[in-house]
Amino acid sequence: MDETENVKKKKHFPYIIGAVILAAIILSWVGYLFIEHEEYVSTNDAFIDTYRIDLSPDILGRVIELKVDEGDHVRQGDVVAILQQDIFVSQKMEAEAALESANKEMAVQKAHYEKIQNDYARALKGIQDQIISPQTFDHVQKDYEMAEASYNKAIADTDLAKARITLINTYLNHTFIHAPFDGVIAKRWIFTGDVMRPGQSLFTMYDRQKVWVQANLSERKIERIKLGNPVEITVDAYPGRKFYGKVFTIKSAAASQFSVIPQNNATGNYTKVAQRIPIKITLDAATSDPSLYLFPGMNVEVKVQVGKRS
Repeated sequence: MDETENVKKKKHFPYIIGAVILAAIILSWVGYLFIEHEEYVSTNDAFIDTYRIDLSPDILGRVIELKVDEGDHVRQGDVVAILQQDIFVSQKMEAEAALESANKEMAVQKAHYEKIQNDYARALKGIQDQIISPQTFDHVQKDYEMAEASYNKAIADTDLAKARITLINTYLNHTFIHAPFDGVIAKRWIFTGDVMRPGQSLFTMYDRQKVWVQANLSERKIERIKLGNPVEITVDAYPGRKFYGKVFTIKSAAASQFSVIPQNNATGNYTKVAQRIPIKITLDAATSDPSLYLFPGMNVEVKVQVGKRS
């Protein structure tokens, strides 16, 4: 009988060991989840973001040359597109001719003014000495005033011609579309020959040197988030690599407030939905390894270290 019981015990021993191991694993997993819940706030509703700008002209014109294309790297100040210039060039030639004519007219009016000014000075002395009649002095004075006005008008016409040339040069400068910062051309929206309106997009470019992570956290988790909290980041494109950063911005409104059609609860049908609060996180390793592709819009997962609940 004892031998039979020993056999049964030996037979059930592996099951007992397995149950103990399984219980240990379950306890470890529960402990891990507890620690994770207590010390970390995580979400997979996150993506890489950066500064984006749409390059567009501020004058009406036809595109005659595109200097870059999608995927090209540009430096600040590089010309990315050129608009048609022949109309402005013709206007500049006309304005330069008008300036030359205005300068010559001003020289004539200046000489005439100086002559009349001398006559007026002599007439002034003559009327004081009672050599000339008041009527003659009045005529000389009126001639002097007219000459002075004509000379001032010639000066104004010259200044106007110079200003017109400056204006046309400004328009010519605006036919060159420049990159406002170092970055990458992400999208081309037009082709050579298209007529562009002011504000119409030619290219969309991103600044790859200043990237961050935007994470949308549930409003139930945002209480524990503080500026400067360290963050562990996993990019879906690089599952075996960890990135690190810190929380540097907590936005002051829920993401739903900026949707195209904001939620309207005035109809009487109300369903409570947990809102998402956007936060921004630095991506410290974003520029340390230029071989990695970290493009705006790539999915990431974040785990924010918030410490234990007080």
